[in-house]
Amino acid sequence: MCLIMSISDDADPEEDNGNELEYDLWEGQFEISNVDQTRDLLDEIFNCNENLSWMNPASPTVKPTKINGFLKQEVWKIVKKLSDKVELLQQQMSVLADNQTHADERYTRAKQENAALQARVLMLEEQLREVELRSEERLAEEAKRHRELVARVDRENQLQVENCAIKLQTVELENKNLRDEALRCRSLAEKAKEEKRKIEENLIDAESNVITLREEIEFFKRQEQKYMEQSRVQEQLLKELSAELEQLRQERNAHIAALNSPNNVATELQQQLDVLRTQYRNLQEQYDELQALLLSRSVEEGRTLLTGSNSLAAELEAMTQDDSGECSLQTQKMKTALKEQQEVNSQLRAYIDGILLNIVENYPQLLEVKCTPSSSSTSSGPNS
Repeated sequence: MCLIMSISDDADPEEDNGNELEYDLWEGQFEISNVDQTRDLLDEIFNCNENLSWMNPASPTVKPTKINGFLKQEVWKIVKKLSDKVELLQQQMSVLADNQTHADERYTRAKQENAALQARVLMLEEQLREVELRSEERLAEEAKRHRELVARVDRENQLQVENCAIKLQTVELENKNLRDEALRCRSLAEKAKEEKRKIEENLIDAESNVITLREEIEFFKRQEQKYMEQSRVQEQLLKELSAELEQLRQERNAHIAALNSPNNVATELQQQLDVLRTQYRNLQEQYDELQALLLSRSVEEGRTLLTGSNSLAAELEAMTQDDSGECSLQTQKMKTALKEQQEVNSQLRAYIDGILLNIVENYPQLLEVKCTPSSSSTSSGPNS
């Protein structure tokens, strides 16, 4: 048979103040089993005590019955069981006392630990409040610092945005200026290309004009050589005519002294005069041709100089400097030859006029013999 006991009734009254401790099962606690059997056994003991009252010396009227019988054995069994149970209860009480002592010690330690823990909790609460205060102050400082930092960052961002806006406006203005400059450069490039094309066309025209002028210069050189040869031939002819005129003058002087037949002399003089007039007419035609050629050449050169640009004139002058020098020399020679020819022609004209005057003064009958031819020749002479 086992018993279970609790020390909850013997606990310290301080537990009623709110400090409750919960105990688990420990050594010495018993669980009560066979409750009905134990109750029956106790009833038998009480009945047995009533039956054994005869053994009391104070009641001599009671007679002992069945002292050495079954009842005695049962009593001794019950007593033995009770003694065993008393010993067991004593052992359990000692165990319970020890457990109570241990429980008190545990309670004391727990109470001390609880007080220490409460003090520590209070200290930790104070520390927590201090930490919370410090954290709140620190948080306020951090919030203030962060607000200042955010305000500063906002100001910096605003300044950066303004600077970026100013830079953007500057870049847009520069971009616009660059676009205008690009358009201007493109227009200038187009103008330059157009001018280049015109210059190339002018250069091609100038090259063709240079080639044409060179050909004309070569042609004029050949013509000049031809006219120089003709002028030399004419000079030679003039010299021969001068010699013939001198010879005729001498013959005239000789024939004037010994003239016997004026008709023959007049005929010869008329023939010589016709020949001289024919030669003079040919010379005059050649002179007119040379004069017209020089005039056309001068007009052509003047037109070329007027129509040509300065650069073309400079280029032509640079390209034909040697040729122009030679041409100027040849032109000077031609002018000199023409002047000499004009002088010879004027001398020849004066000589013919002198002959005619002498004939009119000394031999007017020659003019009367052939009136028509002489009058026609006389009229052609002054006109020439």
